[in-house]
Amino acid sequence: MLDFMDYIQLAFAEATNWNRDNSYSSLTATAQSILDFSTPERLRVHLSSLSTPHFATSYTLGTVGLIDGSVSYLFSTVPFNSTPSKSALIPLRKLAPGYRQIQAPVSPAHGPLLDGNNVQKYDYDGQKPTLLHATLHLPPPTTLNALFLRRISPTMQWSLAVCSTRGPPLSKSAPQAAVLTQLSHDTGKYSNEYLFSTDNALFGWRGLWNFGSDPRKDTSTAKDRPPLLSLLSAGAEAYYSPLSSLIGMSTGLRFSTLPAATEVPSSSSSNNNAPISTFPYSLTLTLTPLTGSLSATYSVRASPNLAFSSRFGFNVYSWESEMVAGCELWRQTRKPRLEEDDDGLEWARRKMRMDVATDTDAFQIPTETAAKSSPPNDEDVSESVIKIRVDQSWNVRLLWEGRVKELLVSAGVGLGPSSFSSGCSSSSTSGQSAGGGGLGAASYWRGVGLLAKQTAISIDQNGLIAALGSFLEFKSSGTDSLEIGLLGPRPAEPLSIDFPSA
Repeated sequence: MLDFMDYIQLAFAEATNWNRDNSYSSLTATAQSILDFSTPERLRVHLSSLSTPHFATSYTLGTVGLIDGSVSYLFSTVPFNSTPSKSALIPLRKLAPGYRQIQAPVSPAHGPLLDGNNVQKYDYDGQKPTLLHATLHLPPPTTLNALFLRRISPTMQWSLAVCSTRGPPLSKSAPQAAVLTQLSHDTGKYSNEYLFSTDNALFGWRGLWNFGSDPRKDTSTAKDRPPLLSLLSAGAEAYYSPLSSLIGMSTGLRFSTLPAATEVPSSSSSNNNAPISTFPYSLTLTLTPLTGSLSATYSVRASPNLAFSSRFGFNVYSWESEMVAGCELWRQTRKPRLEEDDDGLEWARRKMRMDVATDTDAFQIPTETAAKSSPPNDEDVSESVIKIRVDQSWNVRLLWEGRVKELLVSAGVGLGPSSFSSGCSSSSTSGQSAGGGGLGAASYWRGVGLLAKQTAISIDQNGLIAALGSFLEFKSSGTDSLEIGLLGPRPAEPLSIDFPSA
């Protein structure tokens, strides 16, 4: 489940139609969401609030023997006036990512951005949309993560992420810090991302190309053309560090159906060229030449509330293979409406023969009737999702996410086989990935945890400002190394940007 700050950042990105799917980092986002979800391993509580339309706060408290937590602040130059921020009103599908429906690529708007009613939402000639986000992790050694996000133009975005880790209390060494900057350029037809990190002077590039018509050209005859049914995209990424002489690269393909392919043709139209309705599905193929890793995924949405995904990986050098399958099941339960009972004062109204009471009753009757006959709204629907995945070693993960009263709750468990021997230490069950079990295999709990979130202050938003589709995240991985990752999944898993010192 996404944190509240991540949810605000995604809403920030959707406002100006910044297509986060038109990025190489999102090539396998659907399969990653269904197959590579994480289960909580301890009790953790989040308390978040959209204090003002421009300012958000979040507090986290976790315990697993040692109490830790974090404090987060976010500021935006654009008000979040209609973004649901109360935990009971936030759509759960936005917090629990699953199957992602790819949309047809569009060209970013030039000049002022307009909403559906052609009302200007933001003018890039004036103040640039900017977002500031900082998180302080406690207790010591404390880590500070900061993000500066700025929309330079309708097609360009610049971000600057900083990670600083303070050493142990008795250590006199200077705090370790690293900076990662990224410049994104999205035209609809293709996208490019340029990265630089001060950690080992890392340079990086990512690109994605969409086959088919160019959305930047004149679309005056677009209404006469049949809608696009599918989209084929190809992309690649490359990284180079001159200090450590490390090179990394990967390439990938993605074929996905578009919403027009799943629409049921009307019965009145007997056109033979009408598209045949099919299940939404997505196919990806990624290759990492340097490590010889090949990965293929297939994801399908069998119904609006059920999706399946599978992944097969193979290494041509070691002949090792990986096979993972998983699914997600959404459940919607409508809360029963409680009919208003008689207050027991009707006899008094009749006895008093008051015209005001009569007029009031005559006014209330149609209102109550309309309320009872009106269909239930989104507030009357309670959603929850169950995710399950299993690999070839029978390692199983199960995750449930939903609402309990006013709380957003995420609970999960992981279990799998393991081979125990007399020479094995007790740390073999620390939750690391285990291989296939032998004759002495036994089942054990991999981990179990619970996460609860509470948000307050419901503030709505009519126009948000778009931002980067994949936000940067820094994770400290030791005293001499820093892992640089993305908030979105990396297309090729074998490619890692972790540079331990020699």
